[in-house]
Amino acid sequence: MKNIMEIKVIREKCIGCGTCVALAGGTFEMDEENIAVVKDGPTDDKETIQMATDSCPTQAIEIEE
Repeated sequence: MKNIMEIKVIREKCIGCGTCVALAGGTFEMDEENIAVVKDGPTDDKETIQMATDSCPTQAIEIEE
């Protein structure tokens, strides 16, 4: 990823629907509690990550550039 950005999942808001993983599997994965987490070294492009963020039904993903 060319641009440095900080991606954060707010655990309290995540309902584990998995949309972010389906759309940006190079960036997000589900943990053992079925909560989305950011992978070390996300590999999706900025637009894909933004699409996953926008698709989160509980707005549990935050991006800071």
